[in-house]
Amino acid sequence: MEKFDVILPAGGQLDDHFARVALTPNKALIKVKDYMVGMKSLEAARESGRLGRIVLVGPPAVQDAFSGRVDAMINDSGDLSRNIKLALFQLKTLGDMSSRVLILPTDLPFVDAKVINDFLDLCPEDAALTAPLISKAEYLDRFPSASGTFAKLSDGEWTIGCAYLVNAETYLRVLPQIEQVIANRKNVFKLAKLLGMGFLWKVLTKSIGVQEVVKKIEAVVNCKVVPIRNAPAELAFDIDDIVDYEYALANR
Repeated sequence: MEKFDVILPAGGQLDDHFARVALTPNKALIKVKDYMVGMKSLEAARESGRLGRIVLVGPPAVQDAFSGRVDAMINDSGDLSRNIKLALFQLKTLGDMSSRVLILPTDLPFVDAKVINDFLDLCPEDAALTAPLISKAEYLDRFPSASGTFAKLSDGEWTIGCAYLVNAETYLRVLPQIEQVIANRKNVFKLAKLLGMGFLWKVLTKSIGVQEVVKKIEAVVNCKVVPIRNAPAELAFDIDDIVDYEYALANR
């Protein structure tokens, strides 16, 4: 069975009100009944049977909580793409890095080993970047009445889950293009320059489907991108706000 090194991004911070309710400013340290949510990701990776080395990226308080449980820890830079790049470099210093690396966020209260294995089993070996693609119907079937954010396209309403299997060398090669898209994601005019106004218009008018979106992304980053359909809905439920937190508390 193929082994995967794992990156645990754990730099997420809560706003002041949420931090007072959750008794911590760090997403990864939120307690949902008897466990810290960040430990769910770590335990899921360990129990999957496919674990290589683990690098955690987070602030000092999170590093203290995970001390002795991971192979290496680095400080949160405040920028997710930079954190992933630094973590990949850290994995290289530990020895032979797995060709594909699992990026698994630390705010997934319903993740477990079966969820991880089901996702990994669906990922094709020749893809450079893979992510779970979950329909609104699939999400609400698993999490009735839960809140969520979905993109309306011509072939349905979709959300991207929070787990990514990436070819490490390819990811580092195309990182400048990925960073450019991320940096301009909130500026429609700059994004149009990158992706094309025609493409953005199709998105805004819901006249484009998943496959056409994927083809455009592949053209920009110059590598094979695969959205994983029928992936576990648990990968789409992350704790972003108090509503998510309260839902997790009530549905364990």
